[in-house]
Formats: sequence, structure tokens, C-alpha cells
Amino acid sequence: MEAIISEDPLGSVSRPDLVLSAIPGPVALAAVLGVLLGIPLSLALAVGSLPSSAVVGYALFYRPPVDSEDVTSETHSTAERSR
Repeated sequence: MEAIISEDPLGSVSRPDLVLSAIPGPVALAAVLGVLLGIPLSLALAVGSLPSSAVVGYALFYRPPVDSEDVTSETHSTAERSR
């Protein structure tokens, strides 16, 4: 069995890549704003973690990761049921 790292062409960004990059962003922004604006760091990080938690929830429950083999088998089984 061959391992396929990605079917996306080089230079394209997939949805999982975007989700992973969106997780630390709000926390880092909150930390910087907390320091610059004099807000307690614990409060700033708590507020910044809320959007990050929403991104994780989206990635896990709304659009969960799927194995490419599962997608192909679901497509084939759906096509067979419609015959």
C-alpha cells in the first residue's frame, strides 16, 4: 500500500491546513493586544482562546477529518444503492 501525503497540487492550501493555521492566531493576537493595551494577560488569553476553541469545534464536529478511503467507499456504496 502506498502512502499518499496529499492529492493537492504543490502550493495549494487545503482546508485542514487552514484550520490548523487558524487555531493559534486569535490567542497570539490576544496576547499582543493584552500587552499593548495593558489588559491582564490571563483575561486577554481567555478571550483569545474562545475563537480558537470555535475553530477546533468546527474542525472536529462540523467538518471532521475523513479518511480518503472512507470517502471513496461511501461514494461507491451510494452509487451502488442508487442502481
